[in-house]
Amino acid sequence: MEDINTNVVLPLLLVLLTFYVDTSCGKVFSRELYRRDSNVLEFKEIDKNHDFIQRFRRETSANHSDQFSHSVVTGNLTSTTFLIPDKTHTQAVVHWTGQDSKVLFVLTREQSDQGFIVSSTLWRSSDYGTTFTKVNLDSKATPVMIYKSPVNRRQLIITDLGNKRLYISEDEGVTWIFSSITFQPDSLLLHPTDKNYVLAYSIYEMVLMISTDFGRNWKVLRLEVSPRFYWAVPGVDENVYTVHMEITDFLASSEYVACIAPNCTEVKQEQNIGVIDPYTLIVQNEYIFVQKTSGTTPDLYVSHNRGPFRRAYFPMNVHPRDYLVVDTNENQVFVAVDHQENVVNLYLSDTTGQFYVTSLTNVVSIVEPGWFDVDFYEVSGISGTYIANQYTDPDAKGNLYERTYISYDKGGTWQLLKPPENLKSTCKDPKECHLNLHLVYSNTYFRIPGVVTKKEAPGLILAHGVVGETLYDGMITNVFTSRDGGISWNQAPFKGYYHLNILDQGSAVTAILQNNPDNMTNAVLFSCDEGASWQNYTFSSQKMYVDGVLTEPGINTLVVSVFGRLSQISGRQMVKLDFGSVLTSRCEDADYEEWSPTPRECVLGQTVKYERKKPDSICYNGRNYTRPIVTKTCQCTSEDFECDYGYEMTDMSNRVCTKADWYDVSLIKLNCKDGEPYNVSQGYRKIASDKCVGGADDVVKYRPMTTTCPVVAPQGLKLRAPKEAFAVNDQIRFTLSQEKGSIYVTTYTWNMGDGTTQHKFTGLKNSSVIYHRYNTSGTYNISVYAENDAGKMWCFVIIRIEDKLSALEVYIPFGSQLGKMTWFNVTLLGKKGSSGFGLVHYVWKFGDQPIIQNPLLTWDANTPHVYNKTGKFNVSVEAVNSVSSTKQEFTLTVYPRLITVQLRFTKNFDSFNQDSFLWRSASAHLLAIDIAKLLYIPSSRLIVTIPPGLPTVADITILPPKTRGLSMQQVLGEIQDKVKAQELIFSLLSDDDIIRVVSVHTFGGSDVGPNVHSPTTPSIIPAHNSANGSLPVKTTVEKKISKNNLPVMIAVPAVIVVLVLSSIVYFVYRRKSRRRDQRYSLIMNRGRQDQTVLDDDDFDDDDFLEGGDDFESEDGNTNIVINPGLNPTLVMMTNTHSNNDLESAIC
Repeated sequence: MEDINTNVVLPLLLVLLTFYVDTSCGKVFSRELYRRDSNVLEFKEIDKNHDFIQRFRRETSANHSDQFSHSVVTGNLTSTTFLIPDKTHTQAVVHWTGQDSKVLFVLTREQSDQGFIVSSTLWRSSDYGTTFTKVNLDSKATPVMIYKSPVNRRQLIITDLGNKRLYISEDEGVTWIFSSITFQPDSLLLHPTDKNYVLAYSIYEMVLMISTDFGRNWKVLRLEVSPRFYWAVPGVDENVYTVHMEITDFLASSEYVACIAPNCTEVKQEQNIGVIDPYTLIVQNEYIFVQKTSGTTPDLYVSHNRGPFRRAYFPMNVHPRDYLVVDTNENQVFVAVDHQENVVNLYLSDTTGQFYVTSLTNVVSIVEPGWFDVDFYEVSGISGTYIANQYTDPDAKGNLYERTYISYDKGGTWQLLKPPENLKSTCKDPKECHLNLHLVYSNTYFRIPGVVTKKEAPGLILAHGVVGETLYDGMITNVFTSRDGGISWNQAPFKGYYHLNILDQGSAVTAILQNNPDNMTNAVLFSCDEGASWQNYTFSSQKMYVDGVLTEPGINTLVVSVFGRLSQISGRQMVKLDFGSVLTSRCEDADYEEWSPTPRECVLGQTVKYERKKPDSICYNGRNYTRPIVTKTCQCTSEDFECDYGYEMTDMSNRVCTKADWYDVSLIKLNCKDGEPYNVSQGYRKIASDKCVGGADDVVKYRPMTTTCPVVAPQGLKLRAPKEAFAVNDQIRFTLSQEKGSIYVTTYTWNMGDGTTQHKFTGLKNSSVIYHRYNTSGTYNISVYAENDAGKMWCFVIIRIEDKLSALEVYIPFGSQLGKMTWFNVTLLGKKGSSGFGLVHYVWKFGDQPIIQNPLLTWDANTPHVYNKTGKFNVSVEAVNSVSSTKQEFTLTVYPRLITVQLRFTKNFDSFNQDSFLWRSASAHLLAIDIAKLLYIPSSRLIVTIPPGLPTVADITILPPKTRGLSMQQVLGEIQDKVKAQELIFSLLSDDDIIRVVSVHTFGGSDVGPNVHSPTTPSIIPAHNSANGSLPVKTTVEKKISKNNLPVMIAVPAVIVVLVLSSIVYFVYRRKSRRRDQRYSLIMNRGRQDQTVLDDDDFDDDDFLEGGDDFESEDGNTNIVINPGLNPTLVMMTNTHSNNDLESAIC
C-alpha cells in the first residue's frame, strides 16, 4: 500500500503544479467537473483553532428556539440507528442505487494525512438504511469508491486502488466478482447509454483505459491523457462512443483529441485547434471549451455542436484571466470570468457560445490557484431563475459589502430579494431593507450551509440569510423559505445553521442543527407546509454532532439519513428517519393548485404553470407522483431581445442599444464562408433561451442585415508535429491550424521534404491532418503553402528521423588494470546495418561506485574509467537516442597487471579490410583462437581487437593465468620470438594471399620483428569512435593441436565466416530480447525538445550543456557527472516518453 501511495504522490504534485506554474495564463473550470453520483461525508472534529471562524459563527447564530407553530399531523417519527464499528473511519461514501429501489450502500473509509485511503468497509442495506450487512469482498480488499451504471442501476463497480482490483456486481450488490487489472483505477466514467462501456483513468500512468464488458477486461484507449476526458453527449455527438480527451505532457502543452471507442479511431475535426493550455478542456452539452494563451493573454475557445473552435469574445475593456463555466443549459452559456482588473463578472452568450454580453458585474467570488468559484446559484426546477451575490460600490472607507440578487429571465435583469413583510420594521433604513443569502463564499470559509432547491420541487427554496442592507452586518443568521421561486419569503422560527433537506418532491422539509463545538442535537425540525409551520421531533435518546443529512436522489420518499458522532472523535453512526409514520395521508386532486413561478406573465417567451400542493394540505405526494407542467408560447416583445456583443443599453425604458466605445469590429474573426452571404447584427439579438414567436421578431430593427463574407488572406498558419524526432517508418501525424483568414476557399499545398508527391487541398478541413512515413534517417523540412485571392503565406516544421537502436556491444581493447585507465568502447547496432542513430548519450554504471552515486552520463561512445581495487565488477551501459534505447550488462575482472601488444601486418592485409563491424569481429575471433593454439594457452587469456581504420593492426591483451600456465611475460616472449622468426603468417582466400605479421609492439616498450631498427608509434584508441567499432572476443573453446615449429597458416574459409556471422546475429537477437529493467532519457533531449522558432541557434550543441559550471568532469573532459547539489541540464529520468508538441514559427 505504501508503494502505491508513493507512486501517486509524484503525478499528483505535477498535476497541482500545472495550476501554479503561471497564474497569469489562467485556467478554465466547470462545476460539472466536481459533481458525482455518490455523496462523500466527513466525520470531522471541529477545528477550535480557527478563532475567527468560530467567533463569526457564534455571532451570527444562536441556539434554536423552542417556540414553534404546529400543523395538525398524526403519528410519531420512526428512527433506527446504525453504529459504525470502524472507529478510525472518518469518511462515509453514501450511495443509493436508484429509483424504485430500497438498496443503500455506505462505504466507510480511513484516510491518511496524505489523502490516501488506508482501510475501508462496505455496508449494504436493502431497506433504506434500517439494517445493514457488511459486504465481504475479500480479506485484502480496500474499496475506495462506488460507481453505478447510468443505464442499469443494478450494475455496480467498486474500485480498489491499492490492490489494483475492481469488484463488479450485476444484481445491486447481492453477489460480486473481482477483476484484477494492471493499472490503478483512480477514476471511472461509465457510458451514459451503453451499460457495458466503461472508461478508467490512472493518474500515475496518465493512461485512459477502455472496457466493453463492464470492467472485466481492459485495453489502452490512449496514453498521456490528462484528467479531462468525457464520453459523448447523446443527441450531440454523431457517434455515442466518441471520447473527448486532452492529451498532455504535464507542464508544456496539451492537445484536444476525439476518437471512437474502443479502438480510438480518430474523429476528423473541421478545424484543428492546435496547442491548448493544459487542463482546460471542458465538454458540456453541445459546447466544447478550451483555452489558448497568446503571450500572457489567455483566450477561451468554444466549439458549438462539434463545429470548428472559435475564439470567445468578451467586452474589450476588461482582460480575462480565469474562466468558470457555470451553466450550459437551454442553448446558452453562463460564464464567470476573473479579470486582470481584479473584478469578476458574469457573462451570457449567444446560441453559439462565442459572443458574451455582461449579465452581472462585481460578483462575489473565490479565486485561488487551481480553483475559481463564484456566489452564483441556479434555482432547480424553475427555468431561468438564478441567485447571485454582488459586491457593492466601496464606501468612504473603501469597504465592500455584499447583496443578494435574483434573476427570473436567465440573467437578463437582476433585482434585490424582498424581505418577509413582518421583518421590514427591523431594518435601520426601510429603503435599504433586503433579504441577503449565504452562498458559495460563506459555505467555503464559514461552513454556512448553502441554498437548497430540487427540480422535483419547483418553487421551493431553502436558504440561510440575513434581513438588512448587506449580508455581513452582524445580524443573526436565520433560515428562510420560499414556495414561489424567491418572489416572497418566510423566516423560520429558529436561528443558527441547519442541514436543510426537501423530502417527497416538496411535501415535507427538515432542518437539523449543524455540528459545532458547542452544539449537539437529537432533534429534527419538520414542516409539511413548505416552511409556514414547524414541528420538533426527537429522533434519538443521545445527542450527537451532525456531520451530514442526506436524502435519496429524486427525493421520492419521506426517508432521510443523518450521519454524525456521539463525541468529537468517536461514536460514529447513521440514523434513519422515516416521516412516513408522521405524514400518513396521500394527497388527492383537491390538495393541489396551479401556480406560475414568475412575477410577469411571459418570461423568456413563454408562460409556465406547475401543479403544487396547497399549503394547508397535510399529505404526501408519493413515489409515483408526476407533476403536470403546462407551457404556452408568447408573442415576441422588446423584452425578448438583448443588446448584441459590442453594444450597450443606453435607454432602458425604450430598450435602445448603441455601439460601445470599446467595440472594434476589425478585431472580430468572421464566422462565414468566404464569398457567401452572411448576417451582420444591428445591435440586437434574441435571447438564446427565449421561446417567443412572431411579434417583434419580425421587426426590421431586431433583424440582422445581410452582406457578403469577404475573402481574407490566411494569417497565423501553424504546422505541428507531436515531437521533433521519430523512428524510421513511424507514422507521423502532422496537423495544420490557422488563426485568422479565410479557410474555405484557401488552397493548402503540402511538401513533405522527402521528394514524394506534394499534397494539395482546398479548404482547411481537408488539409488539417496528414499522416506520413519516412523510410530513411535524416533531417526533413515539411512546409505548407496557403493561398487565396486575398493573399498567401507559408510555414514549416523541421523533424529528425533516426534509426532505432537494436543492441550494443562493449569491448575493452586493453583489459582492465588496477590504477590505470580502462577504456570502454561501445558499438551500436540497428536493423539491417542502419547507422543513422543521431545524437546518442550513454549511461554508465561501473560497479565500483557507492549506491547513492548517480551514473555517469556521456555523449561519447568511448569512455574511460579508473578502478582502484581488483576483483569482479558488474558493469552496465545504456545507449539512448531520441527514439529508442538499449542496454547491456556484463561482469568485468580488474587485474593487478596486464600486458598489451600490437601486431602489424604486411600491407596486402589492408586490401581485405572492409572496415566493418562484422569483418573486424570475425577476424579478431579467428586470430584469438589460432594464436592461442600456437601458444598452447586457453583463448580466454587473450583479448583480441582490430581497431577501425588503416593500416590494419590487432591489439592483443594478455591476461594472467587463472591457476597454472605460462606467465604473461612468457606469453609475450613466445609472441615476440615467433614474430622474429617470421612464423606468424596466414592466408585469407587462397595460398597466394599470404599475410604476415611484420612486427609486435609492446605498449610501454619497443617494437620487435625482423629488420626492425627503431620503435614505432603505438596505436591510440580514438577519442570519438563511430558506431562501427570493433568487438573483443574472449572464447573459452580449446582444441587439441599438435606441437610443431612449422609456420602457422591461418585459413579463413567461407564456412567459418558464415558460422561466425550467424553467431553474431543470434547474439544480437538475444541482447535485444533481454529484459530492460531501467531506461533513461534526457529532459533536454532533442527528440523531446519543444521549439517554436527554427533558426540556426536551434541546431547548436551548446544548448545541451548550458550551466556547465554545475557539472563536474571526471575521467575525461567530455563525460558529464550529475552534481547532486546543483541543477544540471543533463538529467536522468526513468521510463520517460515525452509528447511535447513541436510548432513552426508563425510566418
